[in-house]
Amino acid sequence: MTTTMPSQVRPLLRAVAIAGLPLMAIGSGSALAQSTELDELRERVQQLENKLEGAVSTAPELTEDNPYLLRDGDGIKIGSTTISFGGFIKADAIFGSHGNGSLNSYSIGLPRTFASAAASDESDWKTGFSARESRISIGTKTEDVVGHTLTTYLEMDFNQDLNDGMNETGNEIVSNSYSPRLRQAYGSWNGWDFGQTYTTFTDLAAMPEILDQGKQAAFIYATQPMIRYNMAAPGGKLMVSLENPEDGYYGNSYDDQSYPDLAMRYQIRGNYGFYSIAGLLRNFEDNAADETITDGAVSLSARIPTVGRDDLRLQYSYGALGRYMGLLTYPDVDLAALAQGDVEPLKTYGATAAYRHFWSPAWRSTLTVSHTEIVDDLVAPPAGTLSYFDSSTSVHANILWSAHRNLTLGLEYAYWDFGEIATSSSMQYEQVMASAKLSF
Repeated sequence: MTTTMPSQVRPLLRAVAIAGLPLMAIGSGSALAQSTELDELRERVQQLENKLEGAVSTAPELTEDNPYLLRDGDGIKIGSTTISFGGFIKADAIFGSHGNGSLNSYSIGLPRTFASAAASDESDWKTGFSARESRISIGTKTEDVVGHTLTTYLEMDFNQDLNDGMNETGNEIVSNSYSPRLRQAYGSWNGWDFGQTYTTFTDLAAMPEILDQGKQAAFIYATQPMIRYNMAAPGGKLMVSLENPEDGYYGNSYDDQSYPDLAMRYQIRGNYGFYSIAGLLRNFEDNAADETITDGAVSLSARIPTVGRDDLRLQYSYGALGRYMGLLTYPDVDLAALAQGDVEPLKTYGATAAYRHFWSPAWRSTLTVSHTEIVDDLVAPPAGTLSYFDSSTSVHANILWSAHRNLTLGLEYAYWDFGEIATSSSMQYEQVMASAKLSF
């Protein structure tokens, strides 16, 4: 992350330094002494500038990298390996309609829990507090491993759904305790990535900067195990990966697939921004139905610099997206058809647009609009299963203040609209979220 000193500060420092030079030179016994004193003064001015630069953050520069990867630093060197530690504490206060998403026991909800809340008869606004999005990360870097640099990255958070009776580890009555949850764990060597990280099908450079991260209606957002190869390509790079093919929908699981998901993404990077096209090939099979179908999806995305440090972020996706779309908003297949013994991949599309504006080096806002919809005409929600909506729209508006490069405070409003299957009716959910993020 790059920081920028306010334009008024640097000239003032220089002026003070220059004005003091003659005074320091008075009484100096030799040219050598004068030179020494000047060098000391320059060093003091530089130290003061460095302190001031650390006082204000200006948010990340244009980058395609995982925003949570450890920054290069000194770290701890053991032999030929440098070990670095990082992460952040994220404290959230959430005020949500309809029981705060999921009866207030899971204060950091998902789009599908927001939809369930919107469909309920409860209309009271509820308050929830949480620190479970906090993260701990460890990175290593080893030079000259068979002629190439080897890096590893491990990241955990505590954002576990307490409504999952199979994995319930705490409560909000006494301890508010949560088990660590693996987010990323992978190594990179000679163009290869091995382990678990963000799917190749998503574009992190196009991800909107919102407090409720990843919870837009239509953004592609998933982490999973994979084997990936990265190669240089004209104007950017090409990534090809074999990824975990798990399917299912919340409490409904189908048979595991025989073949991995194949994902590809070509990304162009330049002064004009980031542009990428991604493809996904998936296998759908069900032993009970004795049927196997291969289908796919495509995604286009961009992050475009506009005025000053402002930028526009776009993503459009179409196809058999299933669990990849909007944090498992939709099933991978039509559940009603599956109950009849047919495997029919559910076709959906989604679009997200976000504009980030800088009010000052430390203050910024992002307005995000996202929409997703099922392409196929569904007669009714599948009986005996968790119902799903045929469309959802989300709007996020926030204001963020980076008081320091390690401290960001923010306030965000979110509005959701869920369209019901086979009707023109819709349900709404609203949320106000305040967050403090303290990085280390």
